[in-house]
Amino acid sequence: MAMANTSPFISNLKHQSYIIAQTQYMRKRKKNFSLNALSSSTQPLPLNLDYLKREFTGPGVVFERIPAGHGCSVRLTMDNGSIANVTMPGGMITSYQPQMWHGANMEVLQTMVSRPDDEITKLQGGISVNFQCSSDDTDVWALRGWVLRGVKGKPDKSIQIELFSSSPLDGSEARYAVTLCPNLISTELSITNNSSSPLHITGCILNHLKTSTPDATYLCGMQRASYYTCGPVISELGIVPPATSKTGTAWVQKGLDGLFGKGKDEARGEEREEGSESVHLTDETYRFYQNAPRQFTVLDRGRRNSIMIGKNGFDKLYVMSPGSNHDWYGRYAYVCVGPAVTQPVTLNPGDVWNGSQYLYNPNM
Repeated sequence: MAMANTSPFISNLKHQSYIIAQTQYMRKRKKNFSLNALSSSTQPLPLNLDYLKREFTGPGVVFERIPAGHGCSVRLTMDNGSIANVTMPGGMITSYQPQMWHGANMEVLQTMVSRPDDEITKLQGGISVNFQCSSDDTDVWALRGWVLRGVKGKPDKSIQIELFSSSPLDGSEARYAVTLCPNLISTELSITNNSSSPLHITGCILNHLKTSTPDATYLCGMQRASYYTCGPVISELGIVPPATSKTGTAWVQKGLDGLFGKGKDEARGEEREEGSESVHLTDETYRFYQNAPRQFTVLDRGRRNSIMIGKNGFDKLYVMSPGSNHDWYGRYAYVCVGPAVTQPVTLNPGDVWNGSQYLYNPNM
């Protein structure tokens, strides 16, 4: 979506140079990469905000710097008033405000903003992609450092931003697309193995949905789905109440031997079958559903709101509820629902894995 007074050829050439520079920056860091470094976003990519504004600002698309932080946010706005914010280079969807039945926008995502001792803005919650790739020689690539590849669409139909991340290990690549439509927002992820050896992937998409209180929140459509209990999945981008965070499994640090790999059978509870159409999330809950339907609904009676979630390409569904022992409409008034790949998927050289989800607003 380049400016009208810019030659398409020159604009494309400039953007290709920008992408090459970002990719080279990642690969220069390869020598110093360790597991912890790969799992962290404390060294964000340098962003040329002026360039992004000049080349990609257009109808429904605005770029803004994140105060006291490294990076920027991309604000997407539809003609009907629906809004979404996506951060770069973190790739977190920090806000989704669809039009509701009463004619106004309503925020459906729970996001926390804090500034630790180093005074750098820290964002948690929203919708985040939490994936890692591992090779046979134990090198690990956690998908971080997203670079803008393109923007397309129109605010009367849909707007899509496409991001990518290049592995510093072997040149493999991940594509991440966020699409805002009048009544839904979708996230699509594809991982391509460009190396000469197999690549093993695990991960999940964490959706932190704002609620009045978990006591008024239900997960609908899960009857006869099997599940087992677990501890909370801890990600640097996720929200977990302090009382439970010490018991969680930080899979981005433990790799394939953590919750999503060989050790999961030791930590999981007994497998059960869901007997009710609606699961009441009033209690503190941590579950993996093994045969969840492709579509299901999160209903919040307190806010008179519901969100339908659809998924494709994932073998499990993670469900977390902090429980109702927290303040109503407070920072822990949310539920976290996310499609997950817990059994490592092996990509042979040249293979591509695809997974996607969408949040649909049925309240218009």
